[in-house]
Amino acid sequence: MNRRGFFSSVFHSRADRDPFFFGVQCVINIAGEDALRTNLHRVIATGGESELPADKHSLYKRVTALLRESVPFMEYGYWDYLTDGDEATDEFNNWVGEIEATMATEEEEVGDAADEAFRLSADKNYVVVTMAFLLEAENLQEEVCNIVEAIEEKDYFTPYGFQRLIEAVNYIDFEYSLGDAVFIMPGNETDGFSWTDMRGEGWEYLKPIMGTIN
Repeated sequence: MNRRGFFSSVFHSRADRDPFFFGVQCVINIAGEDALRTNLHRVIATGGESELPADKHSLYKRVTALLRESVPFMEYGYWDYLTDGDEATDEFNNWVGEIEATMATEEEEVGDAADEAFRLSADKNYVVVTMAFLLEAENLQEEVCNIVEAIEEKDYFTPYGFQRLIEAVNYIDFEYSLGDAVFIMPGNETDGFSWTDMRGEGWEYLKPIMGTIN
């Protein structure tokens, strides 16, 4: 399931500012607890089709509220932050394109039994949440940059670091957003990935999230 929004047509006059990229992906252990998976799907699905900045801000605040509660259960993750304009645009397109290409949407991909062509196990203990943003380098985005840049290297892949990344999303000014996307995988509210799936091909880039919240 995903929600995407693109503001370039609405804010065309601002598109000449160099963009920067900010993206975060987290793998959450939901074993024995379906409420988070269901709530995330509901929020993303009912986010509305409006491109108004205020509506976007409200959608992501609802998503981040659920993610903050889930920080202690995040086991793997990845994030990136690029300030070169060309690299930022390419990275945003890569994240969105690659995730959409691998979204579990077909019946064979979301079935109750393991199918070696799609899934290594029928266990459903994990969901993957991804947020990606292509933002204009505008002063009103300064707080987003300040939060991300203040994360020390030792905290890059810790619960504290991911908590700060999630908090940074709430400071995004969507009037100066060229693109945004939020995904939850697999693609329906009852499915999930197994530990074996998450250690399999295609997920090698993920890093363990280790430590405690400061």
